[in-house]
This record gives sequence, C-alpha cells and structure tokens, in this order.
Amino acid sequence: MQEDVRRDIENLSTMLAVLVAGENEYTYIDKIGYAPSKDLLMFYLKEALRDFHSLVRGRLKNENARELLNNFIEKIQASNIDLNKSIDKIYESVTDRRSLREISSLISAKALAISAKYVERREGGA
Repeated sequence: MQEDVRRDIENLSTMLAVLVAGENEYTYIDKIGYAPSKDLLMFYLKEALRDFHSLVRGRLKNENARELLNNFIEKIQASNIDLNKSIDKIYESVTDRRSLREISSLISAKALAISAKYVERREGGA
C-alpha cells in the first residue's frame, strides 16, 4: 500500500474516531468495516464526513473527545488536508475485493484504536 494512501486512511480513521468518541456512534465503523462494495464504502465515508461536519459546528456528547476533535481540525488546517480528496484516493486504491476488505478493515480498526482513549467510561461499572 502506498504511503499517501496510508496517510489518507489515517486521516479518515481519525475523523471516524471523533464520531465514535464524541458521539458514541459506532454505526459508521460497522458500515465501513463490512462494506460489501467499493461504491457503498464511498457512500458510507461521505455520509460520515457529513456528520463530522455537523460535529465541528455543534456540541459533542462526550466533551472528553474535544481534544481529539480540536487536534484533528488543527492538523487539517495546518497541513491543508482535504478529506474529500482522501476519499477519492482511497476509491482509486480499491481495485478488487481483497483491497476493499483490506482498506475498509484498516480504516475501521484504526478508528477504534484512536478513539479508545477518549471513549467515556461507565461510572462504577466493569
């Protein structure tokens, strides 16, 4: 896998991690991780991007994730990252079912790993 595609995967994974940590929203992780086709993978990524934009303009359910969101926004602005272009590059990288599984699983797994330290823990629970 090319280095620039890995960066795009990392960027999209961080965006998804904000949704997971900030809104306790795992829907996109599941949809993207099990996307049965290239077109649906792109649809789910763009859908998640739309919800990410709403989060940027609104309030997070989990304020502990504010640091993750702010750091990611700073990174996007400082590096002039275009998430839509990241999605396009990933689209070009998916050439067959194997690459679809590899890329979609990697995006989901990284998003879960990134979000893990920001997810709210239940009080007094195990």
